Amino acid sequence: MKTFEERLVVASDEWVGAGLITGGQREGILARHPVPAGAGPNRFLGILAGVGGALFVVGVSLVIKSNWDQIGDWVKIAGVVALLLGSHALGWRLKVSPGLYPKLGDGCFMIGAVMFLLGIALVSQVFHLDSRPANGVLLWWAGIAALPWLVRAKGAQFVSVAAGLTWLGMELAARDSWLRLAVDSGRWYNDSFYLFAAMGFLVGTALLFFGTGLRTGRHADFAGLHEKLGLGLMCWALYALGFTWSVDHWSRHAVEAGRWQPVLLMGVIAAGAVMWARRRNRESVLPLLWLVLPGLVPVLARLEGLDLGDSGWWWGGLACVALFLLNFGMIRVGLTEGREGWINLGIAGIALNIVTRYFLLFGSMLDGGVFFIVTGLLVLGLGYVLERKRRSLVSAVRKEAVS
Repeated sequence: MKTFEERLVVASDEWVGAGLITGGQREGILARHPVPAGAGPNRFLGILAGVGGALFVVGVSLVIKSNWDQIGDWVKIAGVVALLLGSHALGWRLKVSPGLYPKLGDGCFMIGAVMFLLGIALVSQVFHLDSRPANGVLLWWAGIAALPWLVRAKGAQFVSVAAGLTWLGMELAARDSWLRLAVDSGRWYNDSFYLFAAMGFLVGTALLFFGTGLRTGRHADFAGLHEKLGLGLMCWALYALGFTWSVDHWSRHAVEAGRWQPVLLMGVIAAGAVMWARRRNRESVLPLLWLVLPGLVPVLARLEGLDLGDSGWWWGGLACVALFLLNFGMIRVGLTEGREGWINLGIAGIALNIVTRYFLLFGSMLDGGVFFIVTGLLVLGLGYVLERKRRSLVSAVRKEAVS
């Protein structure tokens, strides 16, 4: 898909031909909205770089694995260091200096970020360092966190955010962590799973508003990455919490409270992200707050253990409603601000929510083949309607961008 700047080049040429603007005016418009470096044909190279980088890492891993016992320990370490330095050096040449192929450079920096984790794992194995796994992931995150901001490598930033989220999840689940979320961490896979889902909503909120704040700074290219990851986490959290709506055929589902330390810490971080975004991008914060507020009701009820008898499935029902409101709001913001990714994610969330709740609520009311026939027709019809609506909304956004 072409960027706004690329579409502007084509559209402005048509405006000159139609006599709407002069050639000088066109040059002034294009100077105000230049095509970003790496756009156009290099976008395909960026896709190839990501795929090729992943295949390269997998291939190297398989080759090393097949000859692992025959390789000396120091040779293993030297090889990982060489690959790590080589990927970063090549990324620097391609993206920064001279920077002729920024997308390929992004892929190299992304490979380097992943190779750093492999180096940590290798050193731990060679020297038999039996530390906490979460500490190793924290070291990985700390080692790669600064680089994406220095070279503006979006792929490496994605790896960095994934590393940070992985570390946080491991700490929340660890029995020996101050950030342990569940009081009885051995039951995280049962009732405590919903605590992790609720915490995911707060983490997603922090990412969403952090990305919103980035839109007005020199790292605006990272804004969409953080916003979409945050929205994805928020949608997953409400989707998971919605399963308590029909758990055990409407029977009572107890609500388990989380430990106050991680809840308070994550709440402060999310609130800080909102305030920071408000300082940098005030006009965009209020519409997003209305997306978040409905979901906070079932989320905070879960984290605080607010149990009102049969409240387990009540909170689940509210989570389903909040997910629908969140997805609807994402579509609205996407239309207003020309963000196709938000529209697509919102439509997908609405479809998944409807289909899932249909199966949970009506799956036992029809027998055998009749259920599958009715369900198949409903899913086909829903898919057709939502896809047509998605295409019309995306088309409207693209026309607005051109005009």
